[in-house]
Amino acid sequence: MYDQIVKPQTLVLDTAPCNDGQGTFSKLPISYEEYGAPKTREGVDKPVVAILPFFLGSAHAAGHRAVKDNKRVAPGYWDALMGPDAPINTDTHRVISFEPLINDHFHPGLINPATRKPYGGAFPNFTLADVSQIQRLALKQLGVGHVNVLMGASMGSLQAWHFMAHEPSYVSNMVLVVPGGLELSQKTRTLVEQWVQKLEQDPDWHGGDYGTLAKDKQPKKALVEVLSDFWYRVQFPVDHSLLYDLNDIECAEVAVAHHALDANDVKTIDTVLASLNASDPRVKLYKQTLTGLCAKTDHNVLLWQLRSVLSYQPQAALQKSTPFIRHLEGIDDRTDVAHEMLATTRILMIATEADDLLDIGSVDRVMGMAAWIGFDAMALRMPATFTHAAGLNAASPNSILAFKNAIARFLKPPSKL
Repeated sequence: MYDQIVKPQTLVLDTAPCNDGQGTFSKLPISYEEYGAPKTREGVDKPVVAILPFFLGSAHAAGHRAVKDNKRVAPGYWDALMGPDAPINTDTHRVISFEPLINDHFHPGLINPATRKPYGGAFPNFTLADVSQIQRLALKQLGVGHVNVLMGASMGSLQAWHFMAHEPSYVSNMVLVVPGGLELSQKTRTLVEQWVQKLEQDPDWHGGDYGTLAKDKQPKKALVEVLSDFWYRVQFPVDHSLLYDLNDIECAEVAVAHHALDANDVKTIDTVLASLNASDPRVKLYKQTLTGLCAKTDHNVLLWQLRSVLSYQPQAALQKSTPFIRHLEGIDDRTDVAHEMLATTRILMIATEADDLLDIGSVDRVMGMAAWIGFDAMALRMPATFTHAAGLNAASPNSILAFKNAIARFLKPPSKL
């Protein structure tokens, strides 16, 4: 536990890539948090742990916002994993956690200095290749020349793969929780494409000017339905669902359960949840979280983040790396490639069979590729009762011990002979 009050910080990049490297954005703000001093008492730079954010997440991975009535207010989502003598040791490491690039402070509603109006639909897209470059530029501005441990859950793992693939020697270890592999499964891509299409077809969206032209600021039907489907899949494996036809899951026309609602039904959330057991603690948590998400999520923030997911292709970047090409052409043997490509890089993937967002099959395929290319990779499978949500919040009593033990063993320094 990191028992300190933590405040968000912001740096500004003078220029940053956007539109898949085809454009640039000036004065781009990057929000982040830090835990642990950057240097030792002797003034030596500490090794760095960089944490990349999950979808609609935040930089608040550890510590708390305040203390009220002797209780910590708003502890970070991985607070149980960080602190003195924790698996992520803040006495020995400098920990930097990033906010999602598109967030409540940087989004299409910002004023475009050229037009003095909100960007709206003219706001650039940021691919995950752009985001990984931006994160490296931000770390460089913070004085970081190498990342000892790169961590990310869910979408954070997708960013981590891009981050590593574009500059393999920059990272020594990766810890990926409820992760994706080196490509999106067809199911995941189909779902995201459906969600993007639904948001873009919302008549209240106004081609990107949603929130600037619409007088009613209440969450619109498309946003509610997308978040309902997304968060249901985070909380429940599909084979436990009352809302999905398993026979259709791998088909191109994946059924989004909430699309079946009557178009004129104004009680969307209540109707969707009516078939669930209200006394189930998981259902109660689902309802509470969903209601909060719908109230605070901006339509464009959701849409622009989803668009970035569709840009996921780290394998293409990895295949362009010099060590990969040398191995493919037989110039180096596997041992040499493993040493050169990743230095001492090791990869731990903590996954679950019950993940209904990022298919565990893609993790298995990474392990197969690892054996060929020389990755030092390992995978931990959580119990089948663990859903995708178990990896997003280590405050869950059921996941703390499994996470702590696995990460502690993985990051334990090798014993000296």
